[in-house]
Amino acid sequence: MANREFEAWFLASAPSLSGQRGLAKDLAVPADAEQPRDCKGWLSERRVDGRPYKPTADQAALAAVFDIRLARENSPSFDKLWRDVERLLREAT
Repeated sequence: MANREFEAWFLASAPSLSGQRGLAKDLAVPADAEQPRDCKGWLSERRVDGRPYKPTADQAALAAVFDIRLARENSPSFDKLWRDVERLLREAT
């Protein structure tokens, strides 16, 4: 599970989302991607198209393109999810 909210994983892989869904082209990973409250607000503030981030419209599209490697490197909760799923898959075979 995400530490605070699902979108924290987007912050952890922010450079891979540059230019996507109205986001600025120069996104950087925050110092601690899992600490900010209101990750949706963080995403809205970095949109250059004047529209707010909306999970129902944007979440699936961003999830389809975010860099999993960056998310694992910058988000302990995403890395834990990855390891747990990997373990479950190994045990199922």
